[in-house]
Amino acid sequence: MENMNLEKWLGSLDLTNVEKKVVKINTSRRLPAVILVDTSGSMSDYEELLQNSVEELYAAISRDRAACNATELAVLSFNSDITILEKLREIKQHEAQGRNLKFHCDGMTLTGLALKKTIEQLEGRKSVYMNSIPRIRNYAPIIFFISDGKPECYDEATQKLEDEAMQYCKEYIRKEVLENRLIVISVEVGDFCDHNLMRELTGLRDDKHVMKVDNATELANFFKITSSIIISSSKTGSHNLNEVDFSKSR
Repeated sequence: MENMNLEKWLGSLDLTNVEKKVVKINTSRRLPAVILVDTSGSMSDYEELLQNSVEELYAAISRDRAACNATELAVLSFNSDITILEKLREIKQHEAQGRNLKFHCDGMTLTGLALKKTIEQLEGRKSVYMNSIPRIRNYAPIIFFISDGKPECYDEATQKLEDEAMQYCKEYIRKEVLENRLIVISVEVGDFCDHNLMRELTGLRDDKHVMKVDNATELANFFKITSSIIISSSKTGSHNLNEVDFSKSR
């Protein structure tokens, strides 16, 4: 797909599950962040850890007043289906603060379709910012993408949709990262990911935004790193993150 067709593809996005409300009295510049988690069957050993780590991430952000005002968070999981566990919106508006999010791991790995659903959340929410009066400013969004395997589908019809979505997402990410309007950090859990794909999905030509975790302790620590990135970026901006090397972080 050529760049000239990107806007045409954007018109096909499903924005029915995008949060349209915004807290207008909150004048903070917003930092949109999305946690996208692979919950295919091979991730089943990490169900409880994911639950606890996401709760701790919420708690860390909420303890910081400035970050709590600025951060907008979405949480999505994907296997044979894509689930929006929390729409992208002000973290203060998430009533349960992560305690109600369940990560049930089974099924296949629809990576491209899940990334497209993530892009729908980002693009829809940016439209809400733009159309709000007064207009809401935002920093470049951050996607934290966690997976332990390669994309896979059950049937040919789903595979066709997956391939189309993946093509779209690669082009979108490459274009947005090149223009410094998006940050993607990929996390490889274990040794069975397609490393070249995980790197390509960061939009960069090197491994700076590909993190590798080998066990539960390192995965839990990744979520602590994530909260630190969000808290810092909510105050000083995310514009320089594409220059930061996260590949050695554990």
